[in-house]
Amino acid sequence: MAAAVEVRNGYKYYGSKSKPKIILNYLNMNVQRGSIYGLLGASGCGKTTLLSCIVGQRQFNSGDVRVLGLKPGAPGSGIPGSRIGYMPQEIALVEEMTVKETVYYFGRIYGMKDDKIREKFKILRDLLQLPPATQLVKKCSGGQQRRVSFACAMIHDPELLILDEPTVGLDPMLREKIWEFLVETTRNSKMAVIITTHYIEEAKQANSIGLMRKGVLLAEDTPENIMLRFEVNSIEDAFLILSQKQGDNDVIEASLAQLPSQQQHHHNSNAICNGVEVIDASSIIQPTEKSMSEKPNPEKQLEEDDDNDNTKKCLFTTKGRIKALMTKNFVQLFRQPSGIIFMLLFPIIQLSCFYMAVGKTPTNLKIGIVNDEVRQWESCYSPDLITVNPANDTCYFSNLSCRYITGLEGSDHLNRVFYPSLEEAHRDAKKAKILGYVYFASNFSTSMQTFLEDGRYAEDDAIDNAQVTVHLDNTDRQISYYLERKLREVYSSFIKDVVTDCNYPSSLASIPVNLQEPIYGTEDMEFQRYVAPGVVMTMVFFLATLMTASVFIEERLDGVWDRTLVAGVSAIQMLWAHLLTQFIIMVAQSIEVIVYIGLVFDTYNKGDTTTLIFLLTLTSFCGMLFGLLISVYCKSHTEANFVATGAFYPMIILCGLLWPLEGMPKALQDVVLYFPFTLPSISARNILEKGWDITNGKVYGGFLVMAAWIVIFFTLCMVGLKRKA
Repeated sequence: MAAAVEVRNGYKYYGSKSKPKIILNYLNMNVQRGSIYGLLGASGCGKTTLLSCIVGQRQFNSGDVRVLGLKPGAPGSGIPGSRIGYMPQEIALVEEMTVKETVYYFGRIYGMKDDKIREKFKILRDLLQLPPATQLVKKCSGGQQRRVSFACAMIHDPELLILDEPTVGLDPMLREKIWEFLVETTRNSKMAVIITTHYIEEAKQANSIGLMRKGVLLAEDTPENIMLRFEVNSIEDAFLILSQKQGDNDVIEASLAQLPSQQQHHHNSNAICNGVEVIDASSIIQPTEKSMSEKPNPEKQLEEDDDNDNTKKCLFTTKGRIKALMTKNFVQLFRQPSGIIFMLLFPIIQLSCFYMAVGKTPTNLKIGIVNDEVRQWESCYSPDLITVNPANDTCYFSNLSCRYITGLEGSDHLNRVFYPSLEEAHRDAKKAKILGYVYFASNFSTSMQTFLEDGRYAEDDAIDNAQVTVHLDNTDRQISYYLERKLREVYSSFIKDVVTDCNYPSSLASIPVNLQEPIYGTEDMEFQRYVAPGVVMTMVFFLATLMTASVFIEERLDGVWDRTLVAGVSAIQMLWAHLLTQFIIMVAQSIEVIVYIGLVFDTYNKGDTTTLIFLLTLTSFCGMLFGLLISVYCKSHTEANFVATGAFYPMIILCGLLWPLEGMPKALQDVVLYFPFTLPSISARNILEKGWDITNGKVYGGFLVMAAWIVIFFTLCMVGLKRKA
């Protein structure tokens, strides 16, 4: 009978060539079609690595392997693909899917029609006593999950079935039932089964077994012949004897002397590095290199098939697989409450925090008042108080400080605290009970009159005492700047009113800043509106980064990624399915963000909303690719979080969000200008505030930079995936 699997001198190591960690040590193996092959050995002996080489997930460093007559990964071999069924050691299922959805998912990526899947699912449900079809995988027990995993490997009637520890955690009755099913199936078909198990004695039902230890096949024969040769009553005892003999050259020579001369020649010509004996039954003859090379080449025959039919089939399969993958992605996302929160609510929460906490006018700022001109500050509010008395060609001023103090009352942002002396005000300012204090000299009014009438000819004392003396705590520069501005505004208004009341020339009222009609925006563009575009873009970028990195790393750690690849889905197909899924989500997020800040926070947009949504979507897409790049090169969630966090802060600090680019050294400006959202943030601001469209160079520059980063991240992802393939 033709061989289903042939391994010749398979050698596999990890690490460097100078200090290799040998996993498979020139291993030879032969599995016949229509038979069950039990691969036995302790954990860590190389069984899983050997199986991964057979299914095409890894490659030997040297040696050869043929599966169903073809080299795994060869064009048209179907390996990885639908010709094999693979159940890995881990569960490798999507926990958010139901039992039925899980089986249907694997059936679809194997290229099966739904009616065929439905028919086979009924058979497997009864055979394996599967949980209810609507039960979520994560709600199943460990044994139930393993049964579902077994059903997924059997759904498409593969030619070769590979089961890695399939019966762990199953009750003895079900384990026996599965073995009966495998024996019956292989007897009535050409399907070959390779099964690894810790339950050595159950392997007696296999047609042949291979006893493996430390990367070497110690024996390959029928269970009966192995027990007979070592004169024991159990496979376990034979395995124990072989394990004790490993590396004993005397035993090797004696054992080989008992073999027929043809088999002695075979073993001598394929010397094993560490001198391990290999016992072959006469019915299992290892193929020579010559015999393998003289076989008809099925690959060549496959290439002669109708190219048009193959192309149509490929396109149909690819379309069906991407649809199944996208369905799985959406189910996985929407059945996780955290996924919904992360996708829809996090942008709302973060934007709400930003718009409510950043850029608003400070309120309830405590400022001290020390007025030596008016000892009883309550008198400033007397209805009989007159501060300006016009008489003939001049004016008489009294208690002008009250006029200034009552002017401060018009601002609800300032909370005035009156002090009887400078010492007390200074003390409280030192203790940070107030943010500063304002002082009026005892002759403030008379000095003000002298200053207005005599101008530059006034005495120095009059000029000094006519000023409002302000002492502020400058440790919080933003607050002190705001306070200084408010006090100057009230002072300017105060001077104007006094000059008007006395009919003095308007030139006497000095105006600190001559504000003109702005070219764009308002007279004083709010900090909130200035930084909002950058905040939104960095938010959607890193939300996409974290979500994508988390999904990909989770799939790889759970084994879903590798199992899907073994089913014949290429890494490119999986990547496109994720990209399309995430792209749809990112478009929805971008629309949500624009609508939310427009309706709730009244953020106006003078430009085209579609252009803005397109820019945000590109930013999200770029962040998604950055997350994919992180997941390709990081092995755990911890590593991914370190990389994402490490990239976040430099980008935030250097993109001009916290401080203008013009404040940086010129050399640094030239570099950070091409960071993922420096120019794009400027583009978004120009769309919002100036109403420019994409034809303007200050707008499309941001689109070009974002597109360039998308290409860079995508290329790096492809390089990383190919290296890991």
